[in-house]
Amino acid sequence: MDPLFEALERAPSYDTGLFRPVLFRASDRSDRAALLALLGNDPGIKVHDRLLDQLIELVRSLNPGIRSTRPELEQAARDHLKGIPIEHYGVWVHYPWSHRLVHILDEAEFALVRTDRNRNKITRTEQARLSTKKVGVIGLSVGQSISLTMALERSFGEIRLADHDTLELSNLNRIRSGVHELGLSKVINTAREIAELDPYLQVTCFTDGITRGNMDRFLSEGGKIDVLVEECDSVDVKLFARQRARAHGIPVIMDTSDRGMLDIERFDLEPDRPILHGLVDHLDLDAAAKARTAEEKLPFILPIAGIAELSKRMKASMLEVENSIVTWPQLANSVMHGGAVGADHYRRIALGEPVPSGRWYMEKVIPRGSHGNPVDRSDALVEDHAPQEITLDDMLARSISHPEARGLDPNDARLMCEAGSLAPSAGNMQPWRFLYTDGAIHLFHAHPPERLVMNAGGMISAIDMACCIENMVLKAAQLGIALHVDVLPVASDPQYVAAITVREGAVPPSKDALVELIQDRCTNRHRYNGDPLPMRALEDMALATAMIEGCQAHFVQDPSSIATVADIVGRAEQLRMLDPEGHGELFNREIRWTPEDAARTRDGLDLDSFELKATERVGLSVAADPEAIALLREWKAGSGFQDISGDPIRTSSAVVLISSASDDLNGIIAGGRALQRCWLSATRSGIAAHPIAAPI
Repeated sequence: MDPLFEALERAPSYDTGLFRPVLFRASDRSDRAALLALLGNDPGIKVHDRLLDQLIELVRSLNPGIRSTRPELEQAARDHLKGIPIEHYGVWVHYPWSHRLVHILDEAEFALVRTDRNRNKITRTEQARLSTKKVGVIGLSVGQSISLTMALERSFGEIRLADHDTLELSNLNRIRSGVHELGLSKVINTAREIAELDPYLQVTCFTDGITRGNMDRFLSEGGKIDVLVEECDSVDVKLFARQRARAHGIPVIMDTSDRGMLDIERFDLEPDRPILHGLVDHLDLDAAAKARTAEEKLPFILPIAGIAELSKRMKASMLEVENSIVTWPQLANSVMHGGAVGADHYRRIALGEPVPSGRWYMEKVIPRGSHGNPVDRSDALVEDHAPQEITLDDMLARSISHPEARGLDPNDARLMCEAGSLAPSAGNMQPWRFLYTDGAIHLFHAHPPERLVMNAGGMISAIDMACCIENMVLKAAQLGIALHVDVLPVASDPQYVAAITVREGAVPPSKDALVELIQDRCTNRHRYNGDPLPMRALEDMALATAMIEGCQAHFVQDPSSIATVADIVGRAEQLRMLDPEGHGELFNREIRWTPEDAARTRDGLDLDSFELKATERVGLSVAADPEAIALLREWKAGSGFQDISGDPIRTSSAVVLISSASDDLNGIIAGGRALQRCWLSATRSGIAAHPIAAPI
């Protein structure tokens, strides 16, 4: 066996359960005997005796107006002993976890000297009052910082600590501890820190954390606590702790270590105050105990965290959790700041100062400048992307007459325009504008199509218009009308898409059954089960597509090939989200956040149609912040956006790609008409379809 390994095996094990120091008063005969035995049994014990220095500080504190030399102070310190041997004076404190024996003043003198520099920000009278207070702390990340700050100020007599977790290496970015404490209970770790600051403070440990079963014991056993500091991760405990604190009339303090957010609920002064300021009144709080998944916890997390007020970096980080980072980040400076602010307000409450209930953000006191990347430029570009809609006068001025063609009946024209308006369009922006005059329908695009990032070269807008034209052609055939469609009649005017009239002397085409599906066709973003599609349905879709000359439907059905397409689409979506212009187009032009907004505008993407999980919906609302996106862009992050379209594709039965014979605008319009026919055929077969535009 390796000698090093053998030596390590023989080394004494690390006791992880000890947190209470042992106090010996050598003036007491039995304590003196026990101390002598300790020294005999533990030859490795380290003795630290600086009692004379403490006595010098004591006499200076008792006589602050007297100036004395060092020899005079030493003599005054010895006189204070009144003949008692210095080794018998005060208390010897044994810290068994570190094998240290420290000689200190007894409690009254120790407390006087240790808090002497608090005066008069804390008077001696106030210090005495604070020594009678009991405080409970649940959760020991920010909670550890608050606990140690309160201990430093000696603003309590007893502290109760609760956390079920142990110290991990990744905790050491914000929890003040050493690598030798890894694996130690966070409660024990904090209790030891407090004992090493002040062995006279009473610490009660709940190393299993807080549950519904021990909550009341934590709050009231041995005397009701005066203030509860709540800093835990459990949604259920957060809510239940407040319910029980309110029942006991105990005020609650919480800091979130982001933007300096401090939350105070004065249940001692307002016994009927709503939990969390009424932000969760609409929820069934008992359901929090049953919440296991992120989806189930989310309705409770949102009001607790105040998601709308999160810092830009926290918002950006939320979008990266389980992608490029493991969990929500916390910084030492924020945790220490929270410890200071939390301890300060605890002390004020404990002393009866007027501290109201409420939620505050310290960062708002000293506001920070906005992120200096292309964020401001994004807003300007979005405004640039919203030109005035084409007007009726514009359309009349641009339209051309077709004297060789027979005019359309107004009623037939209306029916055709209604069918055209039911076509799909990117972002559901319904960009078509119809002008009926002199027996002709003139089709216009509402905006200059080349101005949008998602419409490079006018391709997407041409596809939108082509779908509209195909619906009109199908409706005309149903009405027994042979149409003459003059596509792009004025080459220099891309907003003027087509002039539609009756083809003189032509035989009306036969009715196409696809026309009956125009009103049924819709986008379906449900997650699919990947079952193979019926061969007959694929053949029908291919045939419907091929009816447009030069166009074909190509089916991707192999799972690995579908996954490749999903990766391509996902990366395209990521590029769009991270691009300032693409981001602005999506969130400022397309998304409708509520059904009411969608009903009011009658365009855009109703968020309910996205089939998002609650967590995904929140992620999208966070992603709407251009400053958070600017940070992701700077960090070269944002891979989570690949899942927006990528995941639904991976679970689909097939991907259909439509090709046309040429890539000029006429070829693109042909492809768009073929796309609409393919989609209508899928609808007839009961196949759900979800169009993807980002890659093209």
